[in-house]
Amino acid sequence: MDHRSTVLAISVLVSIPLDEIELTAVRAQSAGGQTVNKASSAIYLRFDIGASSLPPFYQERLLSVSDQRIIKEGG
Repeated sequence: MDHRSTVLAISVLVSIPLDEIELTAVRAQSAGGQTVNKASSAIYLRFDIGASSLPPFYQERLLSVSDQRIIKEGG
């Protein structure tokens, strides 16, 4: 099996197995009328940092970032 097709390469030394990542296509939210953005045009990425195979150093760095998109409790 081709290793490159089963992981998301972050750097030469760090990669995330694709089965740890959930991608969902959604309608992007924007200003406009009822005929705007009828097709899925955005991607939500869900990734459980604490349950991931990332080395602890990277997990700690990600969880220390002040960003409303990162939920500390998971879920």
